[in-house]
Amino acid sequence: MRHATRSRSGVSFTRGHNDDRQRVLDATDIVRLVGDHITLRPKGREYVCLCPFHDDHKPSMCVVPHKQIYHCFSCGAGGNSIDFVMNYHKMEFMDALRFLADRAGVELTPRKRSDAGEGAEQSDAPAASRADLIRANSTALGFFRTILRHAEHGASARGVIERRGVSPEMVELFQLGAAPDRWDGLLKTIESKCLPTGWFEQAGLLKPRETGGLYDALRNRLVFPIHDQIGRPIAFGARRIDDEDEPKYLNSPESTLFDKSSTLYGLHQAHRAIQNERTAIVTEGYTDVIACHQAGIHNVVATLGTALTTRHAPILRRVCDQVILLFDADDAGAKAADRAIEVFFAEPVDVKIAILPHGKDPDELFRMEGGVEMFKQAVADADDALEYRFRRLGKRLEGLGLSARTRLIEEDLATLVDLGLNRVAPIRRRLITRRLASLAGTPEQTILETLSGLGARRRARAGEVVDEAPASSDAALLSHAEHALGCLLCNPALRFGFDNGLEDILDPCAYPDGPARMVADALHNRMKLAETIEDAQEPTLADVLTDLDDPEARRVAIRIASETERITDHDEERIREHLAWCVRMKRLRAGDIELNHSAPADVIELLERRRHAHRTLGGDPRTMPRLGSTAG
Repeated sequence: MRHATRSRSGVSFTRGHNDDRQRVLDATDIVRLVGDHITLRPKGREYVCLCPFHDDHKPSMCVVPHKQIYHCFSCGAGGNSIDFVMNYHKMEFMDALRFLADRAGVELTPRKRSDAGEGAEQSDAPAASRADLIRANSTALGFFRTILRHAEHGASARGVIERRGVSPEMVELFQLGAAPDRWDGLLKTIESKCLPTGWFEQAGLLKPRETGGLYDALRNRLVFPIHDQIGRPIAFGARRIDDEDEPKYLNSPESTLFDKSSTLYGLHQAHRAIQNERTAIVTEGYTDVIACHQAGIHNVVATLGTALTTRHAPILRRVCDQVILLFDADDAGAKAADRAIEVFFAEPVDVKIAILPHGKDPDELFRMEGGVEMFKQAVADADDALEYRFRRLGKRLEGLGLSARTRLIEEDLATLVDLGLNRVAPIRRRLITRRLASLAGTPEQTILETLSGLGARRRARAGEVVDEAPASSDAALLSHAEHALGCLLCNPALRFGFDNGLEDILDPCAYPDGPARMVADALHNRMKLAETIEDAQEPTLADVLTDLDDPEARRVAIRIASETERITDHDEERIREHLAWCVRMKRLRAGDIELNHSAPADVIELLERRRHAHRTLGGDPRTMPRLGSTAG
């Protein structure tokens, strides 16, 4: 039986562990969950990683196993396993809960679902949600896979697959499908399921006719579903079967679900191998990725008909330390390599360039005798990207006069500054300047002086300093009451050490209306419940998070608890001292409020209290003590 109450600040106070959310959280290990998405490194009792919620270049996010939370000290992101899935995959709460439940094998309580909608045309329907688009794509994927297996309608597509030598295992792994040679195959399926056609139109699977009505966007094509990192279909690529059809490839249009410039084909199938090998190989097409997997090389992904972008780079740097880019040996390949190097220039990953022999792409190379061995050798012999770039620069400098050489070096230095040379690690930056000095035939100091001037001019043009991380509410100082609340979230039993109790700290009315008040209310309720149960354990931060429905309140709870542990270095005695100091300061400061609302007879006494508070605390109302010093 589920027991719950609702407090006045909107906190859901659950009295058992039978609710779906708690059962899913109990069954989920946040370290494994986050580690399946981002590379984690142990640090003491915790794990650290690059934060996926801002442009992080050094590990700013920690994952705390014993509390089952994550928290970024730079941008302030934080929460439990459900919050991570909601924020990372941009899911609604119920979708995140279902995802984690499926992952952990937890059966959720059946809930009534509203009807999906009418099957009538809904071109003027409101914008479909991400969940709606996922459902539309999943329905279409099932249709395309069924068509591929169909004796008649899938015959041509199966013929293409056989001629390309794609194995049945790869067809299943990449969920290949086929669009039939008709204009209404998918449309009729949608109508038979009474699903809103508007979802499919917004996903780019249906198109409006000029004369009214809708038709299938994909016809007579081999279909490659494009998945996100957890395997949800977010778009489709489709290759023509009839050589007379144009274009050769079609892609789903961009949507709230699909951004071509930040999506990598095959990441769902490859990300575990990429993490294990700490290396990602990036190629240029669907069939190349499939061919590599079929050859036993699993850490391979591809861009979607576009060059690598700055939005691809963060995705890869979170899961590996090295990226190997495959390019052709011709001029177009060299230019593409230059662009890719620029994308990764300031990223904390090693980048290498591999040129496959005989001008072949992976799919073609594997068809040759010894092709797999040649591919592996080309990857093993891959050049460091910067060295590759410097060699090409050296060739351009050959035979130039002094003025032309100077101009070319200065142009290259300006490019490097624009790419973020100042953000590159100091040792790596020094190696770059030494290499450029060698190419230019000048002292390194000359290169450094030139860089300094270029950097100053760039900052002057920009008129501002660009921060590495976005501004965070975490940068704002917490109030004394919030610091005290953080101490109690770390160790609720500390409240018993105060003769007068801590009702003024735990009272939700002591906080402005918002997340901090919800946190105080949840903690206060948990403590009251513990006092009514014999041998009850003290509430934990995880208990408080469970009782908070509001994601922002959960983030604030983690922020103030993490901030407390950071400044006290996780030391219990220092947390106790910090709590005592914060309570004392809050109560001394309360005299300022009393002074403004007191009768004249009390003014002299309250003024004296105010002078005492000022002598003790100084003029900053949020001053924090230097821990380890006398609290006074």
